[in-house]
Amino acid sequence: MENSSYNSQIRQLRILAEAALTQYDIGSARLTLLSHHADTLFRVTAYPRSTWLAGEPPEKNAETRFVLRLCDSAVQGREREVVKSELQWLTALHRDANILVPEPVLTRNRELQTSVQIEDVEQERLCLLLRWVPGRTMALKLSPISLERMGIFMAQLHNHAHHFMPFGDFVRPHWDWTSVLGTGTVLDPDFASDQCDGLIGGRAYRLFSEIAERAHEQLINLPKTSDYYGLIHANLLPANYIFYQGEVGAIDFRHCSWNYYLYDIAVTLGAFIGHPEEATLRKAFFRGYESIHLLPNHAEQLLSLFMALRIIDHLNVLFRSKDAATHALIPDYLTFALGGLQQFLASSDSATRS
Repeated sequence: MENSSYNSQIRQLRILAEAALTQYDIGSARLTLLSHHADTLFRVTAYPRSTWLAGEPPEKNAETRFVLRLCDSAVQGREREVVKSELQWLTALHRDANILVPEPVLTRNRELQTSVQIEDVEQERLCLLLRWVPGRTMALKLSPISLERMGIFMAQLHNHAHHFMPFGDFVRPHWDWTSVLGTGTVLDPDFASDQCDGLIGGRAYRLFSEIAERAHEQLINLPKTSDYYGLIHANLLPANYIFYQGEVGAIDFRHCSWNYYLYDIAVTLGAFIGHPEEATLRKAFFRGYESIHLLPNHAEQLLSLFMALRIIDHLNVLFRSKDAATHALIPDYLTFALGGLQQFLASSDSATRS
């Protein structure tokens, strides 16, 4: 499928999506493409069969919305257990935490995921269905009240992670700072030579090396107990928060992993670096978060380090991508990244001297 035209890919994926929906008991449905990258997402608008059997057009309030995900064709073997584990956690969150997150829908065979294949596509695709999370994003219109609510939501997520006990063959990635600044990253000369298009120069390499040294010094003794470390969302950018009738929820749990809670906070607050109201928004977020979940000692200092690591982590993702549009973002993000990392080191040195 990789070599076919975009329109041809979408046609084939739509056929796969229609085949996948036959394995769910949701009635008649209409598909709308949401996004097509490694995974492909369709919005599914379903109507009860009784409405159609009556021979009348469906009423809008009778519709039910879902998101159908067709996973990357590379998701095979053990990777399927990784996806299944994401769905197991979402099921537990929906059942136990009473927070707004996507709810997995079981197939007719009571499975969390299913596989489909069509005649013209050699490789089968793993598919899953999630209930649509109502509400809207407010990424460009966030206020201190919004950030406070986001902090409350994240703290509720981390409280659940603190007590979450996975069962069966539960497989999600385990984060370690060496995955950000080790082999196969921007600090690896072979990776920089092969993947980074000559963009990683001496200044960048020195900054990455210094961050790696600070990470080793500060994180080597940071416990991986449930007070500090657990299953997190790992991609809680403002666009992944959903606001609905006074509640805040989240979508897109594809990157969930075992990690420090501070990494989740770094992802959210890192989006406001350089914002005119950064200090006010940051304070509001912590007000909400700490009303639910206590932060560890020296959290502020550690958070700055996690924000620096997140910046480099995202650089690695950009350089690894095979998507041309993603690669086009690299020069501007690299300029931002180097400035942010330099600022982190300067403020860290200043705090040490004082």
